[in-house]
Amino acid sequence: MNIVGHQKIQKILLRSIERGAVSHAYIFAGPQHLGKFGVALGFAERLAGNSREVNPDIIVIGPDTDESKGIIRKKEIKIEKIRELQHQLRMTSHFGKYKIAIVDDADRMNKSAQNAMLKILEEPAEKVAIILIAANLNKILPTIISRCVLKKFSPVSEREIRKILPANLENGEEIIFWSLGRPGLAKALLENPKELESRREAEKELAGLPASNISERFSLAEKMSKDSSALMEKLGWWVVLLRENLIGRKKMFSCPSEKIFKFLEQTQKSVEIMRETNSNPRLVLENLFMDF
Repeated sequence: MNIVGHQKIQKILLRSIERGAVSHAYIFAGPQHLGKFGVALGFAERLAGNSREVNPDIIVIGPDTDESKGIIRKKEIKIEKIRELQHQLRMTSHFGKYKIAIVDDADRMNKSAQNAMLKILEEPAEKVAIILIAANLNKILPTIISRCVLKKFSPVSEREIRKILPANLENGEEIIFWSLGRPGLAKALLENPKELESRREAEKELAGLPASNISERFSLAEKMSKDSSALMEKLGWWVVLLRENLIGRKKMFSCPSEKIFKFLEQTQKSVEIMRETNSNPRLVLENLFMDF
């Protein structure tokens, strides 16, 4: 498997196999699209002795998905999945080596599922390794974290991202910028032009905001608030663009940096309000836009 970056973590994991010092449980933590799953699968295949396709000792679970109006959303992982996993891990290994469980999006386990997982970790079986993959450690019970070896994944360098892009790619620098150091995101942007176009539209809307009138701002607020999932993603892109403006890597506005910084803070606060309260997204956006 071709994994971009994370050489240090991979070397540590390989050395643990060579020394017979494999832990019974790991947490691979870091933002999405970094390659955590690829590293986990590569580690699992080394432990199991062959690939996932031919080895039932490598078990992968994750959240189910729900599609509505063309938008795919991940559900929470419920206790039934963890109980089934516990049953599978108790069974004898098919090849006499390790049984490995990879729980993708482990931070989507609900409270009951996490308590069931904690029970598995409290009674570790021999020759069993569990790898929890999480983007948000704050959603994982501290008691689970304390029973796992924690490996934190960070964004990779632009040089590493460049390696996976075709030579002389016309929009290569744009893909590198929007990949945010995440190899999986770079591949998604390369394979799906609509992903890149969505970010271009977000950049255009943000750039035009200071010069727009009240009617145009309210119209944009109405448009953006129609899809809450897309809204949060777009505001996340705005935060990236605003930060890049402040450090001088991207110039979009002629207004003072103090004003950009204030709008950045207000954007982040608006995201927090919409995530943690039942506030009306349109009203939150209207208030936000009026101050820029």
